Amino acid sequence: MTASLPPIDAERLWSDLMTIGAIGETQGGGSYRPALSDADREARALFRFWAREAGLTVTTDAIGNIFARREGSDPILPPVVIGSHLDTQMPGGKFDGVLGVLAGLAVVRALNAGDIRTRHPIEIVDWTNEEGARFQPGVMGSAVFAGKLPLEEALSRTDPDGKMLAQELERTGQAGDAPVGGRPLHRYLELHIEQGPELETSGTQIAAVSRTSFMCSGYVTVNGENGHTQTTPMSARRNALTAAARLILAIDEIGAAEEPLGMVSASTINNWPNNRVNIPHRTELAYAVVHMEEEGRRRIMDRIEAAAKQIAQETGLEIDLRHRHFREAFDFSPELRSAVRETADGLGLSSCELPTLTAHDALSTQELCPTALIFVPCRDGISHSEREWAEPEHVRNGAEVLLHMAAHEAGLA
Repeated sequence: MTASLPPIDAERLWSDLMTIGAIGETQGGGSYRPALSDADREARALFRFWAREAGLTVTTDAIGNIFARREGSDPILPPVVIGSHLDTQMPGGKFDGVLGVLAGLAVVRALNAGDIRTRHPIEIVDWTNEEGARFQPGVMGSAVFAGKLPLEEALSRTDPDGKMLAQELERTGQAGDAPVGGRPLHRYLELHIEQGPELETSGTQIAAVSRTSFMCSGYVTVNGENGHTQTTPMSARRNALTAAARLILAIDEIGAAEEPLGMVSASTINNWPNNRVNIPHRTELAYAVVHMEEEGRRRIMDRIEAAAKQIAQETGLEIDLRHRHFREAFDFSPELRSAVRETADGLGLSSCELPTLTAHDALSTQELCPTALIFVPCRDGISHSEREWAEPEHVRNGAEVLLHMAAHEAGLA
């Protein structure tokens, strides 16, 4: 911990969170800002304004990632990058991702207030399309930056309405001319709500994230046969939706059996012709598998594949199932995990280490530089929901840890 630093302006940070949260605000108190929507564009414009107000140089790359840079005393040194994302789920809350970006601004404002220079530059980043709610896959902007996803492949992705990501970048003015990635980073620091109940239950204020989970996505297509819902005999129906429903229930049972180390539920469904008087001939569904153990992920996949095979045999329908978007588990930097806990201790905050089941942009950056993911509690562990909430004191605590971590890693000039 760097004792000479001024405190975070907690009132301004909270005000910023509530102001951004009002962009795309929902009746349930959450936010609806899918990536590259008009609401996302408005939030990003406000972030750019606040960044320039704080004296930062703002650039945007070809996938739409926004970087706001505070120069160091030695601009040749690679930057310490702080960030997360401003896009939300459909709908989402006011803290998931947003906290990590706006806490970065709070860090810079504190350094400015103390007239404190750092050796390394500090950059705040808003990564494009972390959520993957509109364009898949998620964690997209950081994945392209890290070279894990080709730029052209990302630009070609379409949303459920057929709108291409490249076109939406242009329409919303988010397509920049800076190259994507290809430059060194010194450290990456990401502050996030936990999205789980462990911190709140234990009364712990800060978590240094220790490791990630094994993940993959599953995509299912059930092919049946058209028919009239009011005339086709029940015994002759080949209803794709009925078979999909059976598989959905089976997937949930498989996920329940793996809790708490693993989880899976079907989460999307598309149905054709989706007409009240037509028997569905085609149904698609998708699910996401997470497990802290590789064997557990394989077990979930195998059980789902076996369930699909059995349902196909019993219904006589064709069920095509494929697993894609694999992510392997890894451990975050031991040195930075220790630094997070030492910083928390120096600030009088309780801390622990926790794994994460979910994906974050930090999963991309860890391949580029030492990376720290820092959690603060959220009410009842709820996230991806309008009911998502973090208390002001937890927001402040996380930002204070982030400030001292950033100043230490960037080095005082």
